[in-house]
Amino acid sequence: MPEIINAGVGGNNSRALLARLEKDVLSRDPSLVIIMVGTNDALNSGALVPLDEYRDNLDLLVARCIASGSRVLLATIIPFHEPALMTRHQAAAYGKMPPARRHAAVINAIRDCSQKHSLPLADVNTVFTALGNTGEDASSLLRNPANSGVVDGVHPTSKGYALIATVIFQTILDYRLPTSRVFCLGDSITMGIAMQGDGSATGDTYPGRLAAMIRIATPGLCP
Repeated sequence: MPEIINAGVGGNNSRALLARLEKDVLSRDPSLVIIMVGTNDALNSGALVPLDEYRDNLDLLVARCIASGSRVLLATIIPFHEPALMTRHQAAAYGKMPPARRHAAVINAIRDCSQKHSLPLADVNTVFTALGNTGEDASSLLRNPANSGVVDGVHPTSKGYALIATVIFQTILDYRLPTSRVFCLGDSITMGIAMQGDGSATGDTYPGRLAAMIRIATPGLCP
């Protein structure tokens, strides 16, 4: 039976993932590690990481997972709504590189890393940008006052998490990646903040939605 583990921790950037990778993931013998990190590196004024360091951290995360014998799937980070973000962060914290540029640079770094290591890439950002209506309307797949009663602009709604899981699941199918012991490694978006099942692979979190899809499709997937 496939096992899906939610290894997301709120507020984590790439530095934090490196610090806990061995304990939380590699020591537990993953068959597949899904890495989605960079939102805090790019957007969280209290956790910003310079782009060159982010690239190095992501490369090291991937290299350590591969060296452990695990397969790796990279996922691009989701879009954000800048007006909402800036109600919670000071513009001065970003210096000469505003959030939108930092965010785009992180996505490019993820794509570059996938090419460098010949890894499958779940392009969550492209699909979410096309379908997510990431503004202030109630139909937005990012949390906002109209659909969640909060000013957020960064974290998904339940439907947003379902979309993330769908893109990742399709990539697993496309590349016939192993699913016996899958670790979803990341930050609060992986954790599933404010969702039923927050911190687990159940409920409305993306690992929870992914687990349900994988279990239905298990006979057609690799062990």
